Amino acid sequence: MATIETVLQGFSLASNQGSFAFCGVTLIRGTKNILVDVAHVGRRQLLVGRLAELELTPNDIDCVFMTHAHWDHILNLDVFPNAEVLVHRNEREYVRKPKDNDWATPAYVTHLLESSKVREVAGGEEIDDDVRVLETPGHSRGAISLLVGGPQGTSAICGDALPNSLSVSTGLPRLVFWELEAAKASIRTLLDKAQHFYPGHDRPFTVDGSTIRYLQSTDVKVFGWPTPGEGEGGAAVSYGLDPTYQTTVVP
Repeated sequence: MATIETVLQGFSLASNQGSFAFCGVTLIRGTKNILVDVAHVGRRQLLVGRLAELELTPNDIDCVFMTHAHWDHILNLDVFPNAEVLVHRNEREYVRKPKDNDWATPAYVTHLLESSKVREVAGGEEIDDDVRVLETPGHSRGAISLLVGGPQGTSAICGDALPNSLSVSTGLPRLVFWELEAAKASIRTLLDKAQHFYPGHDRPFTVDGSTIRYLQSTDVKVFGWPTPGEGEGGAAVSYGLDPTYQTTVVP
């Protein structure tokens, strides 16, 4: 039976200076080692270090499953040169010529993807014992998730189709780069098919009716340093909820 381990937690963190864009990275151990998403280069050293804590090297990863090909999920793909990269056909096709205003899909993403050992997958396909692909488009054209069976129910590793626990109550992801109604339908499908969720930008959680229960604790520290000549005034960090948080459909 496959087991699920969090390699890197995802976070919904933004700032007035831009987005941190820390996505979750999840490991499935079954008959093969499957890594779901690989994060961006700002987390590369942390990613390799966390794998080492799990007694794995990048060469031990048999498959990389890409929930979608946005920059914050894909940029460490070259760390795993031996892995087969699983992606949906629609996503692979889209990144070859993304929309001009799609800032989450830089033009170089297709080159990174095509330099890997790519295999296209589709909904319903079993990539390991009781590990099945679920098509969850909307956030991106070819977004996909994984459903993993277990004794405590079904887990969905769902990327940004369901990016955080707030999406459970709103029925929407934070950002939609493809189609709003498809994104709504994908969240309804995920909530119907699974009880436990490993989201793109949040900690894993369980949904039981209207109750959301997190499965892991978390801790984020933000560091700064003083600018020479400015004493203690060189760094200022404050934390609060974003009052403007809403679903944005990228035009």
